[in-house]
Order: sequence, then structure tokens, then C-alpha cells
Amino acid sequence: MRRAAALATCLALLGAGCANATNRTTYTPTWTPPATASASATPTLSPEDAASRATALAMEPPAPYTPEFTPEGAATAATYFLNLYPYVYATGDLDAWQNMSDDNCEFCNSVINNVTELHDAGGWTDPWGQEITPLEWWDDDADPNRNVVRIQTSFTGHASHSGDGIESAQTNAADEILLIQMYWTGSTWSVEIVDIEDADD
Repeated sequence: MRRAAALATCLALLGAGCANATNRTTYTPTWTPPATASASATPTLSPEDAASRATALAMEPPAPYTPEFTPEGAATAATYFLNLYPYVYATGDLDAWQNMSDDNCEFCNSVINNVTELHDAGGWTDPWGQEITPLEWWDDDADPNRNVVRIQTSFTGHASHSGDGIESAQTNAADEILLIQMYWTGSTWSVEIVDIEDADD
């Protein structure tokens, strides 16, 4: 696949921690868990909030995929990883997310921390819809186990709720292009870096 000129050096930049990528920022969640009641209080949700929370916790996980050591397999793995994003916020189930996350992946770890904080306090995030379209992908000439996948994402607006249902934080709908650096461990794909591609790239 032809690589866009502006992205020809992306892999090197990602491997160096984007030290020179002045026009990219690490992809981070677009909200933070809302404030919750004190631990001594016993939250009582309204029937509507209780139903909303039950719906979120009952969200089905994305269909599993079969890892394949090909560029297309990296794109499939990156798509699956992004499909886990609304699932972990809705349910608090981080097992699959953690299994795919490299220990040094800043975005992956920020999601783990935020989801844990939100659900430990009894909160939840409403499930949201999203469309994920891989655009192109390429491997590292120096290490064929490493691939970068360029993906277009579109997601609907949604809200995160505190454990008592009193406070909520709204996330607006958005369209973004992401660069996801994947590494083949010998049996599966691991996510190393998730970056947002700026419009000027």
C-alpha cells in the first residue's frame, strides 16, 4: 500500500516516543470520571439512572478476532481494540483491554486508570456507537513485528455518570484519525502507542 508522504516517518517517530512529532498528541479519553459522593454516603439511584446503569453493565463485548501475523491482521487487531473502548467504559470489564495493552502504552494505561476509578465509585458510561475504518497500514523496516495502522473513527455523543447518578460528564460526537502502533508478540498483537493524527499531517 502506498504510504502518504506525511506519514512515511511516522513509525520512527512513534518508536522514539514522538519526540519530534510536534503536531501530534497522544490520544487520551475525552472525558474524566465525574465527582462522586463521599464513601460514607449510600448512593440511591433514580429508577431511570438504575436502568441506565443496568443497560451499560449488560453491554455485550465485541466479537473476538483470530490473531494473524500479517499487516491486515494488525489492522483487524487495532479495530478490535478500539471496539473494546466503549465496552470497558460501560461495563468496567478490563480483561481483554489489559491483555492487548503494552505495559508502556500511555493511552492504554490512562483508560485502565479512568475506568477503574469510575466503576470503583459505582459510576458508569452509557454505551455509544462508533464506526471504525482502517485506512492504511505498514510495517517497520527494522522490525517486521511492529506495524502502524492508520484508522478513521467516528463516535456518537455519550455521558459518564457518578455512582449516585447526580453528576454526569458529556462527551460530544467526533471524528478522528488515529495512528496505532502494534507489536506482534509471537502469538498475538499488543498495542504500544495510540496517537491522534492532526488535520495538518
